[in-house]
Amino acid sequence: MAQGIGGYLSVSKQSTFGSATTSRVYIPFISESLTQNKEQLMSEGLTGKYDQPDAYEGINNTTGDIVFEPHPIVLGNFLVSAVGVPTTTLQTSAYLHEFLPRQTMFADDCALTPYTIEIYKDVGSAYQITDAQIHTLAIEMTAGAIVRATATIHGRANTKVPKQTASYTDSKVWTWSQTSLEVGGSTVGNFQSATVTITNPVVGVPTLNASTEEGQIVRDGFRTVGITGEQVFENQAEEAIFRTQTRQRFRLTLTGGTVIGNT
Repeated sequence: MAQGIGGYLSVSKQSTFGSATTSRVYIPFISESLTQNKEQLMSEGLTGKYDQPDAYEGINNTTGDIVFEPHPIVLGNFLVSAVGVPTTTLQTSAYLHEFLPRQTMFADDCALTPYTIEIYKDVGSAYQITDAQIHTLAIEMTAGAIVRATATIHGRANTKVPKQTASYTDSKVWTWSQTSLEVGGSTVGNFQSATVTITNPVVGVPTLNASTEEGQIVRDGFRTVGITGEQVFENQAEEAIFRTQTRQRFRLTLTGGTVIGNT
């Protein structure tokens, strides 16, 4: 009987839309709700019968969330799809990876960098989702808890493939004690939680491609970056800034342990 403990979830960056890849990065995920959707088309032709006509298979796609505890290597893959490929420069003895929101489409038929997601549920074969775009990524920091992230997915093709043997990067996750928040250039210590959410609205577009799968996944609105949180109400300083609609810079810092070798 499947118990889930032997399952896995992996992501693999694609170089082109429509072609699955197998450069798997295994994600230590908490939960997933990825669901294959099959639209039903109802015939409307009158045939002299009172019974509902036959149904036909319509558009297929896969949507849902992945909830996980991020560390730098894992989080980087999700940022590539949600934001874009980073600019990497050597800073003395370490590399700086700078993720700036892309101002172009990945391809004419694909808004964001597509990934192949593979899910094994501890029974039978694994599920392979091709052309998955991570259109929403929320990073949640709460006092007294491990940092948590939620990626919302829109994928195109869904097939079954042989399961693999998962292997995980030996790297530590972030906890609340490794985070800090600056507002307007000053460090503040009265926030109890903060969540950064990157959203790229996308929509699947059916085309005459001799398939029930969507032919394109393109933008359907403006990209937004939102910050929400809870603050101890000890004075009215921030309320006053909100009332005057003064812009302020928010900087959230997550600092991990010393990196040694490849960990």
